[in-house]
Amino acid sequence: MTKSKRKKKRKDPFPSQQFRNLKGSKRERMIAERKAKGFSQGQLGKLIGCSTALISHLEVGRANPNIELSMQLEQVLETPFFELFPDL
Repeated sequence: MTKSKRKKKRKDPFPSQQFRNLKGSKRERMIAERKAKGFSQGQLGKLIGCSTALISHLEVGRANPNIELSMQLEQVLETPFFELFPDL
């Protein structure tokens, strides 16, 4: 009789990693307004004082803007908050 081998349980080192790549709804209006004004993500980021990565995360729904950032986006893109971020 041979002993059966035990299967090792795999544990993720960080349970939150499983949700890392989930995205919210893509914010098409924000992308369209940015492109209509002729800005790249980097240019828009410089105008409002944030990184290109944050603009990208806002557009794909991975991040939500704080109040200061949302007000600056409204001014630069000349579009109301609820049109830029309809899912909030």
